[in-house]
Amino acid sequence: MNNSNEPGVAIPSEPRTEQMPEEMSEHLPEKVSGISELEHADGQGQWQRVSPIAILYFAVAVLRFFIGQFVYLIPPFILLFNRIKDNPGFAAGLLSGLLLLIVVSAILKFYYFQYRLSAGTVEIRSGVISKKYLNLPFNRIQNIKLEQPIFYRPADYVCLQLDTAGSVQQEARLVALSRPFAETLKKHILVVHELTATVAKPADSDNSDDTKPAVVAETEQLLNQRSVRDLIIHGISNNRIWLFLGLAAPFYNQLADQILGFLLQVGIDLPALFDPAQQSWMVIGLYALSLTMFIMLLLTLFSVFGSVLSFYGYTLHKKQDNYIRRSGLLTRHEVSMRLSRLQRVAMKRDWLDMLLGRVNLSFEQINGQQQFATEQKIMVPSVTPGEASALLSNAYPDNQLSSIDFNSISRRFIWRNVVLFWLPAAIIGPVSLWLQQQPQLAALSVIPLAFWALLIVMRWYRYGYAQDDTYYYLRRGYFGVDYYCFAKYKLQQVQYKQSWLMRRPGLCTIKLITASGALEIPFVKEADGRALLEQGLLQMQRSKKAWM
Repeated sequence: MNNSNEPGVAIPSEPRTEQMPEEMSEHLPEKVSGISELEHADGQGQWQRVSPIAILYFAVAVLRFFIGQFVYLIPPFILLFNRIKDNPGFAAGLLSGLLLLIVVSAILKFYYFQYRLSAGTVEIRSGVISKKYLNLPFNRIQNIKLEQPIFYRPADYVCLQLDTAGSVQQEARLVALSRPFAETLKKHILVVHELTATVAKPADSDNSDDTKPAVVAETEQLLNQRSVRDLIIHGISNNRIWLFLGLAAPFYNQLADQILGFLLQVGIDLPALFDPAQQSWMVIGLYALSLTMFIMLLLTLFSVFGSVLSFYGYTLHKKQDNYIRRSGLLTRHEVSMRLSRLQRVAMKRDWLDMLLGRVNLSFEQINGQQQFATEQKIMVPSVTPGEASALLSNAYPDNQLSSIDFNSISRRFIWRNVVLFWLPAAIIGPVSLWLQQQPQLAALSVIPLAFWALLIVMRWYRYGYAQDDTYYYLRRGYFGVDYYCFAKYKLQQVQYKQSWLMRRPGLCTIKLITASGALEIPFVKEADGRALLEQGLLQMQRSKKAWM
């Protein structure tokens, strides 16, 4: 198909591809040299369409788009609700039109999706109305992810996602490739990376000899795997159902009516149970406690289901310098991350994690300034402290997180937050309630104010920082505790702040910025803050290691 015949697409008739330098192709292992397997599989570099099974993928993508726009569809849905309720035929027609739109959109997206592989580049053309063309050289690809939705499993097809450094979204996604072909392409890209890194090293490098780069090892080392029991513990200790409750807020009235109606049908009159005219306050309190425990049980079950859905069959392998995570019940995800892309390691423990003796460990890489960067992390859910230490030592063999002494921040952190924030609220809130002749609420306001003060003290108590010749260490939290460890040469930027109130006691706030985000250490001694920054900047200048 000639690109010039497609209206509205500014694509040259012969797309420019980035060819592999001769010195690189000379050293390319014979197993993948010239990518003969790929050239044979994709029709000698011609534009190809993916398998028709991709129509299912595009249909699900369109459906997800409509679900994502659901918030904007609430007002018209409310306006049409009574009409839909009174006219089932109208509802059936509306639903049929929506399904037809999804099917037609999926077929068109499949028809206009094409890809082509050359010696060192993947090219993709897509789009129905807005045409898109992508040219992505293999040596620019940083992340490779295999994804297998449940409807791809019988035919063993996968989606291949290719990311570049700092990408806000996935750069390229080949939506329906056979697994053998996708594995071959992935293997070739990894070899190209090894080759590029070898050729790019300076002549005085330790690895600048004439030896050919080795083919990526076939064997994988199993670092960790999670059982269903571990995932249940993770769902209990990391309950995120409150996000769902926030999204469901517009439907609380309808849900309450439905629940009350169902309870009446089974013989439970909930309003009567909580009527002070019919029940004593002690009985009402017991009913309220029982109802609260029952609701918390339901929320925990939802959280456990989400944990099992996301992390079922979790395994973490290491293959040379690549971490590979596989997990998922309905959709199987395979995420690969090069060790050189690792920016920092985070070990997080909520208060319930501490009671259960668990740690959530994350290998964090470049987040690409994404609002939600979960796809840019390799998370190991609910491991024991011993397993977390072993995984950290695997990534950073010479770290001292388990034995290093943390320095505390100044107590002025407490007084600053108390004077500037807590004290005005503690005065204005109760006084306003008292002036409104609500003395009981004014007295009850002491409870959240006391809890707020406790949070300020616990935040100060948890804050700690340390460093050695190679790494920074940071500790923070409230009732739980989070630890961060990262190499100094990974620094991208440092910031030094000192207000006039901090200047007199000789304090400062520093911010250490890496490609995976910023970590702030407030109210440290001025000499300690400067030492943290100066030693980090010195490591940045001296180290010749690549930060990604």
